[in-house]
Formats: sequence, C-alpha cells, structure tokens
Amino acid sequence: MSQEHSGHGHGPANRGRKVLATAAPLFVREPDGEPRGGAVVLHDVFGVTEYAEEVCRALARDGRLAVSPYLYYERGGPAFDAGELAVARAHMDGLTADDLACDVAAALEYVQARTTGPILVVGFSMGGYLATWAAAHHEVAAAVAVSPSGVGAPPWPGVPPAELLVAERRSPWLGVLGGADHTVDADLLTMATQAPGPPAAVEVVADAGHGFYRSGRPGHDPVATAEAWHRIHRFLRK
Repeated sequence: MSQEHSGHGHGPANRGRKVLATAAPLFVREPDGEPRGGAVVLHDVFGVTEYAEEVCRALARDGRLAVSPYLYYERGGPAFDAGELAVARAHMDGLTADDLACDVAAALEYVQARTTGPILVVGFSMGGYLATWAAAHHEVAAAVAVSPSGVGAPPWPGVPPAELLVAERRSPWLGVLGGADHTVDADLLTMATQAPGPPAAVEVVADAGHGFYRSGRPGHDPVATAEAWHRIHRFLRK
C-alpha cells in the first residue's frame, strides 16, 4: 500500500518522496522501465539520510528497484544531523533484534515480489551489520557491508557478532573497510571469509575512516568512496 509521507519526525523533509508501508515503511526509487533486479539499502546510525536516499537513486539509475527501510519508523522515521550522534545512537540502541529481522525480511519480500532479477543488499555501519545478517539468513545475489559495526561484539542483545554471521553466510558477502577505521577488526572478518560457503571477501580502502562514505558530512572522503564503489561493482561482476 503506497502513501505520501509528508516528513520525517526529525530531520530533512520528505515531501514528494514515495514511501511504502511494510513492517518498516520504505523509501522507494523505481528505475525507468522494468527493473532488472532489486536492492535493499540499510542505513547507518543517522537514519535514512540524503546519502541513503542517493544510494537508492544511483541503484535505480542502474536499473534496480531500490528501497531503504525506515528502521527508526516507530519514532517517526527520523534522520539525524552529524552533530546529533548521541541522539542517533539512543535511537539505534532502542532497536530490537526481532523487529530488525522483520524489517529486513519485509523489505526483501517487497523487492522480490516486484522483480525476478538478482537482489543486492547493501548496508552502512549498523546497516552493514544488518546486510551481513541478511547474508546469513537469506539467499540473495550479494550482500555488501560498508564499515560494518558489530565485529567482535554484537550491536544489539540477542544477535551474534558480525564475523560469526560471515562464517555462516548463505549468500555472497563483501566487507568494505576503511584502512584508518579502528572500530572494525579486519582480521576477524577476513578469517571468517575462509569458512566454507558462497564467495566472501574483505576489501580495505587505504587511509579511509569509519564514516568515509557519508556524503556532505565530516569525515567524508570522496576519493575513498569512489574507490569503495569501484570495488563493490567489481565484486558484483564476479
């Protein structure tokens, strides 16, 4: 069921953007013509920001039906500014494993019902953890985790650390890490990719920090971001 969502509970207005209601409402971008595949974009701690929306737009330009679930929807689906990290983290900490599992599954079901092509899951930071969770619980064309959280210690009670999910993957998985990101243990993830299963790899972008991908925000590194997407597309072509 479609609806027009007039605005986030907090953050930039959403006027004129198409949102679909599932377990969590979805930001949706449709390609021109019949979709040749689908994508689920899982946001980081700051919510469905302009950056998350732009990733959906880019994937739609590539011919995919792209959606991003508002994982904070029970509080209005907000997006937070860079200076509101503490508030954003409080929203993240308030999420539950069961609700997140339903939200990710529902987003995948929405896309799967509307395309017969391959489906990609891509996530950033906390969304990178969820993309890794999806790789362990669903069969998709590929899951990509950029600067994933939850390595070494799970981000929420009741879920395993990210490296265990990588080891138990059911779908191809790629982790893209910043070389200067000291919050993610690349060695743990790399060891997990050696477990039997679909293809898996870790790519390290030299000198990039944790939030290098966040366009228009402190820490954004456009050169590192372009390199990360180059490596993502190379992995997807395999």
